[in-house]
Amino acid sequence: MKAMLMNFEDLGAYRRGRVWLNECPPRPYPSKGRVEQSFPLKNYTYQTECTLTIELVLAARMVSNYAYIGVSYFPSDRGELVVQAEIGYDNGVVIDDVIALQPDVVKRGIPVEYISAVIDEIHKLSADPEILLPSGKIVIDTGAHGSVGSSQVSFRHAINMVLQLLTLEDKTSKIDIQETIMHVLSNKN
Repeated sequence: MKAMLMNFEDLGAYRRGRVWLNECPPRPYPSKGRVEQSFPLKNYTYQTECTLTIELVLAARMVSNYAYIGVSYFPSDRGELVVQAEIGYDNGVVIDDVIALQPDVVKRGIPVEYISAVIDEIHKLSADPEILLPSGKIVIDTGAHGSVGSSQVSFRHAINMVLQLLTLEDKTSKIDIQETIMHVLSNKN
């Protein structure tokens, strides 16, 4: 599968995003610890190995609107999702090439409160038999957070989108990716 970057300038209500497939900007962040958990899945599929990164601005305001998370996905047919998430530092290196609203400062790493929200969201999704999730292992070691613009809610949205995107047969279709993002957003608000 080829590497690609897709920009979504208008996801409605001033939302926008970027999705990278088989590209991982920025590099993995320094870790101060790791969370690993396994979730049995009610409804699952498995696709091809890939990396997927999503950056989101969820509203035209400074607070609770920004998330940047990347995963490496390793498929299996075991009917479970194993999550290995690196805990980043609150004061990571500043990243300039972002879509976050100014004057927010985006720093490499996903701090513990956002990793906890990601794990909680995966737990909630894995218990729902209506939601199709990827079976296998995801490693979360790429991402960033805004000093004022990120929240647990924004990271919950982001991991939900990443998991839904991993289940797509054709991850190169910009239309399918945008429809998946819009579907998640419409079910979360």
